[in-house]
Amino acid sequence: MRIQILTGLIIGTSMSFVMSGVITSVNTGLNDGFLLRWMKAWSIAWALATPLAVLIGPIARKLATNIIGNSKHK
Repeated sequence: MRIQILTGLIIGTSMSFVMSGVITSVNTGLNDGFLLRWMKAWSIAWALATPLAVLIGPIARKLATNIIGNSKHK
């Protein structure tokens, strides 16, 4: 259970950080105030993405296992 939570934290944090930065730069440009806008966007994205990653991660793993099969048996 701890590995699932830690994995969700890592995925949610890294994905929200990168995606909020890219989307903020595309929408507002890399000008004065970019860092503040990015951090504001990231705080919102992180609050949504991290719990979702923790909750959806195990479901996605089961779905992927069902689609390609369990590699331990091959």
